[in-house]
Amino acid sequence: MLTVAALWMMVAGPAAEGPALPDAPVAVAMPTPDASSSFWQVVIEQQLIIRVPAQRSSLNNFGAALIRDVRVRQVPMEWKEKKAPKCVAMRNILGMQATERDSIDIITRQKQRLRAQLNRGCRALDFYAGFYMQGTKDGQLCEDRDQIHARTGAKCEIDKFRLLVAVPRDED
Repeated sequence: MLTVAALWMMVAGPAAEGPALPDAPVAVAMPTPDASSSFWQVVIEQQLIIRVPAQRSSLNNFGAALIRDVRVRQVPMEWKEKKAPKCVAMRNILGMQATERDSIDIITRQKQRLRAQLNRGCRALDFYAGFYMQGTKDGQLCEDRDQIHARTGAKCEIDKFRLLVAVPRDED
């Protein structure tokens, strides 16, 4: 409504600078919603942003003291990288951990861990508080296509996914 009033003032009011308009009557008509000859244009934009929370790791747990006395002795695990699919369904992503300098680990609903290698110049530490991803038509987060956005403002493309498999570490 304010736009219509501003247009009315521009058309009906005299110009402060420039040549004067002739004193001919000027009519500005606003179309009524029920008029059959008028039309309305409506632009609807839909954007889906998905937030993925971070889980604490040794890389981003700044305030935690080192725990040296562990009552339950856990079997030391090592993560081995295997081939992974090029895309991951966004609905299956539960969380993430920043464990390496240039990659983040994505945790899925199927209890899988996928390492997302970030493109050159991106640091995993920027994603210490989690990340956002924009929903896509196919509902997939794909390597060499999609970007993830950190809460700090950083945005990075994922270069490659690798599936992480837990393997007991040999103690020597």
